[in-house]
Amino acid sequence: MTKHQSRPARNNQRCDVVMLVDAETGERNRSGRFVPDRGGMEQHVLEALHARYSRVTVVPFGPDIVAILTELRKLRPRIVFNLTEWVDGDRTLDHAIGGLLEMMKFRYTGTGPAGMQLCRDKALSKQIAAAAGVDVPCCFTLGRGERIENPGLPFPLIVKPRYGDASDEIAKASLVRTPRELRKRVRALRSRRKGAVVCEEFIPGRDIYVGIIGNEPRVLAPTEMVIGSKKASAPQFATYRLKNDGRYRTKWRVRYRLAALPKPVLRKIADFSRKAFRALQLRDYARLDFRLTAEGRVVFIEANPNPDLTPHTLGRNLCFVGIEYRNLIPRIVETARKRYRQR
Repeated sequence: MTKHQSRPARNNQRCDVVMLVDAETGERNRSGRFVPDRGGMEQHVLEALHARYSRVTVVPFGPDIVAILTELRKLRPRIVFNLTEWVDGDRTLDHAIGGLLEMMKFRYTGTGPAGMQLCRDKALSKQIAAAAGVDVPCCFTLGRGERIENPGLPFPLIVKPRYGDASDEIAKASLVRTPRELRKRVRALRSRRKGAVVCEEFIPGRDIYVGIIGNEPRVLAPTEMVIGSKKASAPQFATYRLKNDGRYRTKWRVRYRLAALPKPVLRKIADFSRKAFRALQLRDYARLDFRLTAEGRVVFIEANPNPDLTPHTLGRNLCFVGIEYRNLIPRIVETARKRYRQR
């Protein structure tokens, strides 16, 4: 058996951890065991689970819901490590998987359905965070058939899908500086997507990422993205291409590092992180994205309730600063188990 294969529980034993994954992230071998793709996030998480727990099994989430539930009932997992991101390719339905697990009384890691839906909505999540005392960019939304008109926010603005995910449709052209550019960008999004768009105040400054672990919660040291190139055409913010194209990052000399920040700014980031974590009903672990202006203004951009758990996502050991990867994955499991015990 290779390291990235799952170890099923025996018929008379409960499974310690079931890793629930998207079916597209691997395939079943000849024996019927699901094997995650080599080098993928799921393989790394599985190996970390194997190092700590004796009985670990991978279950792919696909369209046959009855078969999935039957397999879960048979395994009787003590906890489900939920790594799913979509239902039949639709990311906006990720909350439904948590709802299904709760309906069937399975314990699982990560944010529940309500928190997933709140974070999915880029307008509502900011309203909720603002009500909790967190600084957010001003914004307005435009529904599918609404007239494309700025109600009075100063340009430049960032235009993005209201229910987007993982920087979907975020490009250099998302930054608009005139009413004409606003109309052009909104029309372009409408031609490709059905949902509403959100237009928000562009916050110039540094991109700051904050990992959170636990439900107290513990706020880890901030990381920042640095764009080394000073050319006028260099990206000014994290676009979809920047996040997913290694050659593009190399071209613009993009790197990640620990953020060297004054203590008052660190305190503000920690305060905002805890407030947003609680207000958005996040659980167990998350990553929050902020922008930091030259004047020291800390602005919440969005919350990631199911961030990428690949080792070195933001550079070596920077996604969850101060926690070795071999300890991070079991920490998430035990954090979730503790949460259920405290109910």
